[in-house]
Amino acid sequence: MSIKSGKFGARLKKAKHTHAFQKSLRAPTLTLLTIGGIMGSGLFMASGLAMRMAGPVILVFFAVAAVAMYLEISALAEMSIASPTPGSFLNYTKLVLGPGWTFVAGWIFWFSSVLTMSSEVTAASLFSRLWFPSIPLWTWSLAYSIFIIAVNFVSVRGFGTVENVMAGIKSTAVLSFLIIGVLSVTHVLPMTPPLVAPHGFRSLLHHGGWIPNGWLHASPALLLVLFAYAGTGVIGLAAAETKNPTTTIARAVRWTVALIVLMYMGSMFLILNLVPWDKMSSQISPFVLAIRATHVPYGGFVMNFVLLFAVLSTMNAALYSNVRVLYGLSHAHQAPGVLGRLNAKGIPANAIWMSAGLLALTIILAYVLPQKAYAYLVTATGFQAMFIWFMVLLTQLHYRPYLQKHHPDRLTYKLWGFPYTTYFVILIVFIALATSPLATGEAMGAIVGFGGIVVAWIVWLWLRPRILSALHNEP
Repeated sequence: MSIKSGKFGARLKKAKHTHAFQKSLRAPTLTLLTIGGIMGSGLFMASGLAMRMAGPVILVFFAVAAVAMYLEISALAEMSIASPTPGSFLNYTKLVLGPGWTFVAGWIFWFSSVLTMSSEVTAASLFSRLWFPSIPLWTWSLAYSIFIIAVNFVSVRGFGTVENVMAGIKSTAVLSFLIIGVLSVTHVLPMTPPLVAPHGFRSLLHHGGWIPNGWLHASPALLLVLFAYAGTGVIGLAAAETKNPTTTIARAVRWTVALIVLMYMGSMFLILNLVPWDKMSSQISPFVLAIRATHVPYGGFVMNFVLLFAVLSTMNAALYSNVRVLYGLSHAHQAPGVLGRLNAKGIPANAIWMSAGLLALTIILAYVLPQKAYAYLVTATGFQAMFIWFMVLLTQLHYRPYLQKHHPDRLTYKLWGFPYTTYFVILIVFIALATSPLATGEAMGAIVGFGGIVVAWIVWLWLRPRILSALHNEP
């Protein structure tokens, strides 16, 4: 890519655009948008892989990850409420850590979001193949990619409406699943053998105990569990498009955490009591297996249909996030200026097309490796998603003191227990990254994830003189 003056950088002096982001998102919409970004194939597909890997102890992992997610999203909300600008935490990273960290974090955020889109569209394709096994995986991936890209070209209000519908459907479905699950394991509703042990809630430990595979084999599942909670960055990225960010973001964080923890912990506990952990499949969602164990008419069909909407919702939110990251990078002189332009609807259209181009590689992967595509993508995505969590927390460690010194009046929302809670989440992230290569099949994903970070640093060192020169000449 050419970085010469005129082709690289936002060139803000000559690129005064009249279009601006629409400030039309409210707390309910932002909550559903954030839930849409979090609750996807990590819960509905990868959780089955994690259960098979770790056994019932996966409940402990989900509980620890829930605490980590709450602290991470609170750290992000603290910064976003203090400075609600496009680009989310990258603006704060640039201020307190410098352009190098901003470049690496920004491009990894974008790449991680594209990988998230890739894993979600692959999961959606797997769900579709449950009905139409003869249709190739890549065909479904192509069709769903075109649909989600089209949705992101509507106005922000229209996008929010579409996301509200999709996120609302999957939230309602999971809450309904909780009710059916409780009725089933308490024998109010009959259950179907042979998957289900006849002991109700007691069946949780009837297949090898709490840690059937030992800690060494269980620990790599932590990365998959944390991946299920990833996607919180939507809160920060949407801050510039919300009405009254101070109250809107704070409410959205509270509602998001409460709903996510209820749905995640409740569904995992019930699934493990409906279907033994060693019966989980890499091709079928654990939710579908669990609902099949009940006598709910057409339950498996309906659940599979809802899960299709669920992962498409997450894919939709991921595309929303990554194009706004590209927009922020462009205005920080760390991406081509053309990516920082908005169309008449206030949408960064060029950034959408760039993300769509890389998404096309997923379709190729689905064509070449249809049986392994999801496993590779979910591990690589989880690795880089956790690097983004680390960058959010590292930035918050430095941005809180900056705000206390220069703008104490902006600290209207604070992460409690600072800085110890921040260090706690960083420790959890590093444990997950360090143990992920121990699992069979996860090493390749970890290599790809780590390799992306290394490549980003190499590119930064190569472009550093030109980027710093552009920043120095900024008006």
